[in-house]
Amino acid sequence: MGEPTYGAEKSNILCRQHNSMLSPLDSTVGKLAKFQSDACDESFNETLYLEGELLERWILKTVVNSGVAGWTGSTKFRPSAEVVKAIFGITPLPERIGLYIVEGVDPNLRPSGGVSFFPIHLLANREMLLAGAYVSVHGMTFLGAFHDDLASILEGGAVPDLMNRFSSKGLKHIFRPGCLFMERKRGEALYVGLSWNGFLRFSDGTKAPFPRKKCES
Repeated sequence: MGEPTYGAEKSNILCRQHNSMLSPLDSTVGKLAKFQSDACDESFNETLYLEGELLERWILKTVVNSGVAGWTGSTKFRPSAEVVKAIFGITPLPERIGLYIVEGVDPNLRPSGGVSFFPIHLLANREMLLAGAYVSVHGMTFLGAFHDDLASILEGGAVPDLMNRFSSKGLKHIFRPGCLFMERKRGEALYVGLSWNGFLRFSDGTKAPFPRKKCES
């Protein structure tokens, strides 16, 4: 992708070609946001299926864009080449780096919904470096992690203010979940199924290919 424009005042730091390569990621989170909006109707009772890798790449893209734009601290973030390649779908992410779901609800959830962002900085080589961020979509919170031990470090109390930020039961992350659970004040709970490596995996041990077009070729 080349060197980002570190002096840019806006977040649109990619050329048109690269932005078009990332459009499926924006489409995926758009489907999730619409599903959450539809869920406000208690009669709505459907299940959404998404490719987990696309949602994961969107989360990481959002964190990287914010860091590179200088919105996460005094020092602009320079992502590693392997993370950038993974965001564009060129190479897979290293194990335990990527998307985690967080149990609970973002306390900053507004009635109108939207996306909120909470960066995580950890001390490394005497510098506070961006290690990841919590990104909430209509209150559903994800952790985009750039380090394989970030979730365990946070659960161990490295940032005390986070321990009960999302849930009174404490801080808990699940790496690459197969299902997102949506409990509602009115109406039955809803589910978002996430496929990984081309398969949806169900609680009874069965699995099904997703997206279906992959199994038609």
